[in-house]
Amino acid sequence: MVDPFGASDSRSPDAAVPPEAGRFGACGAIERLPLIRMMSRATTPRLAAIGMTPNQATTLGLVSGLAAAACLALGTPGIQVLGAGLFFLYYLFDYCDGELARMRDMGSRFGAYYDDFADWIVHAAFFLAIGYHAMAEAGDVLWMWLGGAAALGGTINALLPLVLGGVPEGETQVAKLADLDGDAGWGDVAVFAFRGLARADFWLIVMCLAFGGWLWVLLPAAAVGAQVFWLLYLKKSARRILT
Repeated sequence: MVDPFGASDSRSPDAAVPPEAGRFGACGAIERLPLIRMMSRATTPRLAAIGMTPNQATTLGLVSGLAAAACLALGTPGIQVLGAGLFFLYYLFDYCDGELARMRDMGSRFGAYYDDFADWIVHAAFFLAIGYHAMAEAGDVLWMWLGGAAALGGTINALLPLVLGGVPEGETQVAKLADLDGDAGWGDVAVFAFRGLARADFWLIVMCLAFGGWLWVLLPAAAVGAQVFWLLYLKKSARRILT
């Protein structure tokens, strides 16, 4: 899955959760963060039961994501909330496709590339859509430029693994609460939760902002953050190639 600033979680197996997850794992928080993972784990078996394939799940996610972008670009506030709901469905299917691939032993190179392609297209369309809507509302083309900058940064992030022949270690992993040290405090958990929202649970941020008509606030952060991410990504990759 590609987050708004370019990080990805393609169809790669999850790291095992160690039994000694610390006091936060003991209270069951591991299973609740990220939220989208909890939902996908409940949904994937049902999709498998009806015979859905990973590529079909990816296609449903792609269609949901593009429909979400159309709603966000052209819709009234109520239609934008519907678009946020469709964006959630995109995230759900994006996680389910990898889980289906592992559950049904149907992983493939094509499926991984298709998943990455869908991530790129949906997120590029998402930022162009909210940029267009903000421009139409404010009458200022600057918002469209910000949306374009975010989409361009995401495109660079999508292309870099193909150009550089892989991703830096750890970039395809979804962080879990178990990754925290056993003596981590609640402040550490709060930081973890915020990072999770900005990555795996970005859909939830979109949903909340859509209800308030505040989606435009994502544009400056994404326009800058996408460029920062691919520059850091390039630096990590250069270190990997040279060492």
